[in-house]
Amino acid sequence: MKRTNILYITIFLLVLFSGCLAIWVYYLKEGKDLLNFTISIVGFCIALLALFIAVRTYTSIDSVNNISKMDGNILDNERYVTSLPELISQYKSKNEKGLDEELFESIEQKLKRDSNTAVLFADTLQYLIDLIILFPAVFNAADTDKKRYKKRMDRILKNIDRQRDILQSISKGNSIQITETIKLFKAVVSYQSFVANGNFNIHADLLHVRGPILRNPVTKTIYHNYLGLYYNKQGLHLLKESLSIGSRDILSIDGLDFVRSNIDSCSPSVVEEVVMYLRSACEQFDRALEISSEDVMWPGFIKYNKARTLYFMSLLSESKESWIGVMDDAVKSRSRLNRLIDEVLTVNQAGKAEVIDTHLRQFFLYQEELARVMKLNLMLSDGGNRSKTSPILYRGSNIENVKNEELMKLFVNVDRFPSVTSYQEKVVETLAAGGALSS
Repeated sequence: MKRTNILYITIFLLVLFSGCLAIWVYYLKEGKDLLNFTISIVGFCIALLALFIAVRTYTSIDSVNNISKMDGNILDNERYVTSLPELISQYKSKNEKGLDEELFESIEQKLKRDSNTAVLFADTLQYLIDLIILFPAVFNAADTDKKRYKKRMDRILKNIDRQRDILQSISKGNSIQITETIKLFKAVVSYQSFVANGNFNIHADLLHVRGPILRNPVTKTIYHNYLGLYYNKQGLHLLKESLSIGSRDILSIDGLDFVRSNIDSCSPSVVEEVVMYLRSACEQFDRALEISSEDVMWPGFIKYNKARTLYFMSLLSESKESWIGVMDDAVKSRSRLNRLIDEVLTVNQAGKAEVIDTHLRQFFLYQEELARVMKLNLMLSDGGNRSKTSPILYRGSNIENVKNEELMKLFVNVDRFPSVTSYQEKVVETLAAGGALSS
């Protein structure tokens, strides 16, 4: 039973007992006259009312403390890690529309039912941060309704702001972790939306997040990773504008060849500024890798981002760190992650082990294939900088010695994410044009 309920019951019993006692005393022959009795009862009622007000004030203060206290909240937990197996087991939709509905419904339910206090709201925010990596599985897929996705996400962001304002109106003292986490979540959602639309001129929302204040390692990892991506995109946007690339995909083989062929036309001041952005990006990726050393998921994404950044740094400066080694580490990390996902989704039926094929599983397979094919894009555009004795490997096979049809069969099919398919086809075309493949 709640403490406030016990207090109210006690007061009620005291009032009842006092009233009975007063009536009994009044009707005694030895009782006082009616005037003295009335004065006594009025005084007693006033005292009782004062007691009631004092109790209500006490319980109100106690309720405020319970709502606003942040002791032991998850945003301050310096050992927290995302449980990817739990997320994989929870979201088993077969397609992007089903996953879209599951994600939004779970978020909306947590905001509605499990966010009444600061601690519970912090748990909800951490849950949203954990799900950040899954959002691209929805809006990067082929059949996603992006307008509907944006509308529903905007509604969630408004609900987050509303809940934050309620908590801040009660107590502002413990809200800084909540405020900065919300700013981070909004900035990442904004970044993902811009990139999904092919826009490299990203808003500086991430610069408004006070990263050093963040304590949770997952939140800090995401902050530094996306800040690195922000610097990367700013540098590449400047490079694209300088070379007048337009809407061409700068990471495609054609786009990379164009950059290599025209890089000397960039003015020294532009090159200096682009290199500054790219170095800042690598510094942020290194911080994210240091923080996420015990994580099973994020290193594969961070190293992939760093490898692409190092490639462009090697074009524009005398960078000594090899992008190939970092990209190989990214591929290995993503491959290990997919083995883990398969283990989580394996079920035994009729004595046979079978992997449940979900949309999330396809998304992480796509991420691995993207890293593998992006390495081929970068190597095939590396021109004279690539050693002729260095083979072009894909899943352990030297694809320079593989026939055209065999290579297409060797590639992993990810129809739900069409960007990889176009990269795969261009790799085959490039190798065939160079005489490396035989039809």
